[in-house]
Amino acid sequence: MKILITGATGSLGAYLTRHFANLGHEIIASGRLAEPPKELLHYATYIQANIEKPFNLPHADACIHTAAFSDDKAPLNELYFPNVEGTKNIAEATKMYKRFIHISSSSVYLPSKQPLKEDIAGKQNNKELSDYGKSKLLSEEKLMQTTQHEACFILRSRAFYGEGDKLILPRLFKLVKNETLQLPGSLRVNISMTHYKNIAHAIELCLISERKGVNIYNITDEKSYLLIDVMRKFTSAFYGKKLNEKSIPIVLLQIMAFFKLGGITKLLIRAFTQDMVLDISKIKTELGYKEQTNIDNSLDSIANWVQKIGGVEVLKMANKELAWS
Repeated sequence: MKILITGATGSLGAYLTRHFANLGHEIIASGRLAEPPKELLHYATYIQANIEKPFNLPHADACIHTAAFSDDKAPLNELYFPNVEGTKNIAEATKMYKRFIHISSSSVYLPSKQPLKEDIAGKQNNKELSDYGKSKLLSEEKLMQTTQHEACFILRSRAFYGEGDKLILPRLFKLVKNETLQLPGSLRVNISMTHYKNIAHAIELCLISERKGVNIYNITDEKSYLLIDVMRKFTSAFYGKKLNEKSIPIVLLQIMAFFKLGGITKLLIRAFTQDMVLDISKIKTELGYKEQTNIDNSLDSIANWVQKIGGVEVLKMANKELAWS
């Protein structure tokens, strides 16, 4: 196929550009940068685009829309145009494409003791959603109003990770100080996470699916994880040893979030203290999704990538270049 991938300079977009090019598809990559990473040009042709304004695109068979402003500290007015209007503009510019795949987020849900199913989004107390979550929910609504595609898929993921990650892993390792893992509370909460390889597999299934209209799916690794186990597995793999641990009282972080100190947000505290597990039975039943990898199976390859880029301290900096390193 000929596939347009938006947000190709970001971590997920970079992974998907490499993945689908390696499968033999012709890739058109778009992003904000005037000059794309040189490595990208080995896999795709590049188009600079500001998705906040209407624009034209060349013909293709499908669009994978990953571009978004992902910042849980940003207010809704800053998130609205890139996430909501941007999605509408991309949908309109690709209206002649047969398939449109929109990468949404689990942020459209509030935490729950029960696994979250797709139909609950928008039916919880939306006022409690983060501004980022509100913008992603609005982007879905705007897309459903705009789409003219033969098939439109909305994929809600949770906590992407893998080689090239410049968001989740850097945040995790910022909790390590002097080779001591600082634990915000007990971290004994159940969470879903999504390896890049698994979202890529889900997208492959969308591209070959005969389903029409709008289809919404959760997509994560097969099993949920205990957050404290995730922290320990990654730190042990990357440092080559078990780290000392120090507990940080949640009340201290709540005070920091109230006064907007140290980058601590209410959303971050919520992630440390409340279960967030997505039910993926729908995508398994309707599209035949099967997990391709998980944390245990991918630890070595991710650790090797971290060493390749210069180690944990480089990872902590979360530079944009990591996506194409």
